[in-house]
Amino acid sequence: MKFRRMIAPFKTFLFLTLILSLSVTAFAYEEAPILKEKVEAGELPPVDERLPEDPLVIEPVDKVGKYGGTWTRFSTDEEWAHFRMSLDGDKFIRWTKDALGNAPNLLTDWESNEDRTVWTLHFRKGVKWSDGEPFTVDDVLFWWEEMALNEEHSEVVPKWAISGGKTMEMVKVDDYTLKFEYVAPYPLLVEWLCMYPWISPGFISVPEHYMKQFHPDYSDKYQDFEIFEEKQEWWHNVERPVLNAWIPVQEQAGKRLVMERNPYYYAVDTAGNQLPYIDKINVRYVADNEVFKLKVAQGESDMQIRPGVLTLRDVATLKANENKNNFKTLMWDSGSGTGPLYYPNRNHPNPEKAELYRNPKFLKALSYAINRDRVNKMIYYGTGFNTTGTFSPKTPFFNRSELGKETYKKWRDLAVEYDPEKSASLLDEIGIVDQNGDGWRDLPSGKELKLRIDTDSEANIRYTDCGEIVKENWREVGLKTIVNPIDGSQIQVMQSNGTIDIRNSWEVGGVPTIVGFPHWLVPIDNGRWAPLYGVWYRIKGTAEEGAELDKKPRDRTPPRAEPPAGGPVAQLQELYDEARSATTIEKMDEIVAQMIDIHIEHGPFIIGTVAGYPRIGVVKDRMKNVPDVEQLAQGGWINPWNVCYIAIINPDQFYIDEG
Repeated sequence: MKFRRMIAPFKTFLFLTLILSLSVTAFAYEEAPILKEKVEAGELPPVDERLPEDPLVIEPVDKVGKYGGTWTRFSTDEEWAHFRMSLDGDKFIRWTKDALGNAPNLLTDWESNEDRTVWTLHFRKGVKWSDGEPFTVDDVLFWWEEMALNEEHSEVVPKWAISGGKTMEMVKVDDYTLKFEYVAPYPLLVEWLCMYPWISPGFISVPEHYMKQFHPDYSDKYQDFEIFEEKQEWWHNVERPVLNAWIPVQEQAGKRLVMERNPYYYAVDTAGNQLPYIDKINVRYVADNEVFKLKVAQGESDMQIRPGVLTLRDVATLKANENKNNFKTLMWDSGSGTGPLYYPNRNHPNPEKAELYRNPKFLKALSYAINRDRVNKMIYYGTGFNTTGTFSPKTPFFNRSELGKETYKKWRDLAVEYDPEKSASLLDEIGIVDQNGDGWRDLPSGKELKLRIDTDSEANIRYTDCGEIVKENWREVGLKTIVNPIDGSQIQVMQSNGTIDIRNSWEVGGVPTIVGFPHWLVPIDNGRWAPLYGVWYRIKGTAEEGAELDKKPRDRTPPRAEPPAGGPVAQLQELYDEARSATTIEKMDEIVAQMIDIHIEHGPFIIGTVAGYPRIGVVKDRMKNVPDVEQLAQGGWINPWNVCYIAIINPDQFYIDEG
């Protein structure tokens, strides 16, 4: 028995999506006037020769658009990360319907055997890179064999390529067909291909014909991968061919990135017009957040919902400027399951603190002490709802069965009340009391207890404001607390070596299948709330697994520690191994519920504040085919990087109409 075109794991709705995989051979293809001029001048082949045999068909949100215009938007990141999230060109499969469904992109079809150990991927025939060279499975194999499997290259084998502790085999069938062969079931491949690479386009479809010249195995000119990796970054190297709707033509570092339409883009609208509609995108870098807000309020951005610089406190200013500057304020659902969250480091270097941070009564005491009503009122203007901290309530597991609904409610309400007296009582019960009369609670040993909220110094103001509220709340129950702003790169180092205290400034958005991206549920990578345990799991089955075990955990490379046998982390990791091989959604849901029950019994490991608030953006009146919030399947699901807004709403079908 074969399972063909499995649109997300075990979904029963297959193609109720905005993206259609229909043949448009009945249409005479049309193209932008600027491209038609190049065809007539002999600079480009005709449009029907540039398109694949079966182009991707994208249905416009409102109506078939018109060609032309420049889309101006801003970036606060010199790597253009949020803009890159707007592009889905090299994804094998696309999310649709706010990530409730998915549909073909570079793939036209896919299938698996009955136990999901062998997946066959069928690629769209005739797709071309932006320089006109053909795209084939050799471009995927080049990434796999010459980058991911190459120990000298920084690229690593992604998680979706490993099952049963072993890396899959990638087998070429023909120029447009690949097989992924696993030693153990891997039912989550479709979802991973929707997410990977998260900031698209990334490194999975690589133009072999261009990149091979910089690879040290194919050129005597290069001894390492330094130049290769520089050339790979298309947002800095405008010569590198891409598969996106727009191609880079100019980058001025720290100033702007200019993109122009890709004449070889493989998608058309429902009338046979080659996409995109818009000729050019001008992405301008703005270093200062207040300058960013001013420019947006002055109507200088045509459309953006990322980066998340705009907050609810900016809505009044935006609304006041809408009519004058011809734009509309967007308030799409963040999809956040936590709001700003706090997680004590279960692998704290101080053994007494580590023991305390593993005590469920202490964790619940921290949660009960937080005045979430105040956070909601002061930061989110009452638009969110209080939560102990969960995956996004939009997560299908929480909505498709009574088990999921009950599990979500238990997790959300675990320790959500503002109850300082209950918090103080729990602290007293576990011996966290003032032993020296200075008014602050001490460790059971009598040593000073000071909570340090480690936060990114460049974090959004909502995290800063929330951190101050939480600090005061914890101080009110006798816990000496400080907020510790740290440079973003340094806080990542502290996360990796497990020296954070209580980390702030992250949120949980989640993905359609929790097991597909379980990092907040179970330590498997950088570990979030148990960093050393996460790295221990990450290197299982690798050559590093048995190395340096004679050293202390933080002296190992990378720093790591084995979770105590039978403890909550070990149980979570064992359940995760079982869940990721489950071949029915019912079985997977049962295991996820067990994992969340461990969080409820031994946690909360992540302490959330306010969920479900809106994210703010803008769209100019002249920018068309941008959906209203009511046209979004779930009102938006903006926060998760692996859902990739705004790529999910197909900006290649946006168009500009000055009339």
